[in-house]
Amino acid sequence: MVSVDVSVGNLSNKIYKQCIAAAGALLIMLQTGIMSGWTSPNIARLTADNATIPLTLTEASWVASCLNLGRFASAVIVPIFIELIGSKTTVLVSFIPVSISWLLMIFVNSPAWLYIARFFGGISFGMAYGCFSLFLGEVSMPAYRGTFITIAMCGAPLGTVFATIGETYLPMMTSSAIYLVQCLAGIILFLWLPDSAHHLVKMKQIDKARESICWYRGNNELDKELNQITSFVETYANETLSEKMSQLKSAPIRKALLLAVVLFIFPQMCGLFNIMFYMEIILQNGKSFLINPQEFVIYANTVAVFSTFIAIKLIDYSGRRLLLFSSSVIVAIAMTSLGTHFYLLDLGYDSSALQWLPIASILLFMIGFTIGFMIVPATVFSEIFPAGIKSTASSISTFTSALFGFVSAKSYQPMVDSFGEAYVFWIHAVFAILAVPVTMFMLPETKGKNFQEIQDLFHKKKTIYVTKKNKP
Repeated sequence: MVSVDVSVGNLSNKIYKQCIAAAGALLIMLQTGIMSGWTSPNIARLTADNATIPLTLTEASWVASCLNLGRFASAVIVPIFIELIGSKTTVLVSFIPVSISWLLMIFVNSPAWLYIARFFGGISFGMAYGCFSLFLGEVSMPAYRGTFITIAMCGAPLGTVFATIGETYLPMMTSSAIYLVQCLAGIILFLWLPDSAHHLVKMKQIDKARESICWYRGNNELDKELNQITSFVETYANETLSEKMSQLKSAPIRKALLLAVVLFIFPQMCGLFNIMFYMEIILQNGKSFLINPQEFVIYANTVAVFSTFIAIKLIDYSGRRLLLFSSSVIVAIAMTSLGTHFYLLDLGYDSSALQWLPIASILLFMIGFTIGFMIVPATVFSEIFPAGIKSTASSISTFTSALFGFVSAKSYQPMVDSFGEAYVFWIHAVFAILAVPVTMFMLPETKGKNFQEIQDLFHKKKTIYVTKKNKP
């Protein structure tokens, strides 16, 4: 087992360059976290009596849900861009819609402008999740792939903390301008980073592919790595669109696609967006005031950041299956406890004796979600598909994630109005526990394996690499 020493003094040149790529991906994931964290403080603020842009509960629900509506557009955009310009440039382009979103937020003065701004942000949100792990999967060494993807995923909870602080204490114009500057920094970094060797081989730019491998991974075993990448990509490079689509009929690809779809459904349906978007209101409705609800949102998301650091250590040590299994169980317990709190309140129990329960439940949810549901689907998605259908798989997975994210977020307030918070959270608990059998019986362990070895898991065969003599 290879352990990753992240101290600067011990990093080899090749790991150092992959760290830069992970830092770039972290910047776009930081924006997804900001977009998520923006919601809870602002829904509470804009539905208050003294709001500068007063929103009804229905309008607030749409402001929350428009983020996921934008993700539908990204389901069409991402596969086209990955196919034509590669995963690196797709990450670069994903900064543009969210930059437009923050620019609109600087001047927003009506609910309609909020809808539009959030929709543009949702496009970037979906693009980021559809391409960042593919980019890191292509440029990272197999032994470190899960670690670097998890490092990038740290951007999501970090961004959420950043946004909850900014939206709590700063005017919307000021905070939006700060977020816009961060987007510009990400654009500059990705303009400088080289394309992945996978994309360059696909574009028949072999010399540049060699340079890319050398830049990201150093000179060690350059010819061997180029040969492996070339063999992997060329297997699917000359296929027509109909041939690529026909692969979806094969049992191994159907299995991989079903796994990806299911893995992206569970994080949406186990309560992520409802906790993130309505955390402050959940505490207020739950009559929990041991901690100021505004401040608690910051604390809860800070806990998520530290949980992600733990996941960095575990993803390439304990593997994907154990993390997702643990995450499912912890989230199910948290949602059951939160639902029980509201059920007891409905029965008339003294709220002063129960104030600790929603706080503990939400903290437990944040820990459980970040160690598995947040990082494992993106990591596995970057690994399980052959090069020829990665863009198609990205489209299907992005659409699935957007659909169920929208359904979960938009249905929250109507469901609460219809039969109360308790049953809503218990439904989330059911979805979390359903992930357990999926983890046990569908999810292969992919830690430390290269792309071809992972394909062999689905095709149940051994790989024999034939080293070809590469032209200089």
